[in-house]
Amino acid sequence: MPAKRIILFPQDKGGIGKSFVATLLHDYYLDAGLRVRAFDLDHANSTFYRLVPGTEFINTDVDADKLGALDRIVHALPETDIVLADNRASGGSKILAYLDETRLPEIQADFDCAIVFVVIATDDKDANSQIAELLDSHGRRVRWLVARNLRDGENLDLFAQSKARRRLAELQAVEIDVPCLAEITRNRLQTANLTVGRGRNAEELHLLDRSRCVRFHARMQEEFGKAGPLLIP
Repeated sequence: MPAKRIILFPQDKGGIGKSFVATLLHDYYLDAGLRVRAFDLDHANSTFYRLVPGTEFINTDVDADKLGALDRIVHALPETDIVLADNRASGGSKILAYLDETRLPEIQADFDCAIVFVVIATDDKDANSQIAELLDSHGRRVRWLVARNLRDGENLDLFAQSKARRRLAELQAVEIDVPCLAEITRNRLQTANLTVGRGRNAEELHLLDRSRCVRFHARMQEEFGKAGPLLIP
């Protein structure tokens, strides 16, 4: 496997947990002792930018001829192990246009890196349709991590029965579960601009919230660990 990773969240659908999973993944990499360069492409909400210190902002709400700003993702590779870029709602098309324009999937080996698409699986029809479209356009050109968002229940029947899931299995995509974190704790983390990992020891949080963060963080360490070399160079 290549020595570097570019982690992207290419779905357009908003509200499915992309930024939350991105913060969890950032916590995972920090615990692993890896160098991470983080980017937020969401000019409207910038949730990832607020929660993860040191995150850099790239505005992708621009015309196609200005997407060269995303070159910063590739330029970061020599000085880091992981480039992690959270995407905005309705911004997936810009990421895909950039990948096509630069042919980055075809030349990723020249940078000694692997591009990993993180897709969020829910029981939302639109979100699952977007996964199918991404598979049509990028299939074996990238590697795949499926984060099953269990916020609304553990049985994702629509996704489980979809053609997209069967195609992901054929591509040897790794599936992980993202369990439900108490809404009250998530809201308090948002208010305090904290990730789950940082929330474990945050004095501004109630002890109950810190305890929930400890448990949730440990669970996510196990889940991301299932991906092995897909995520860890």
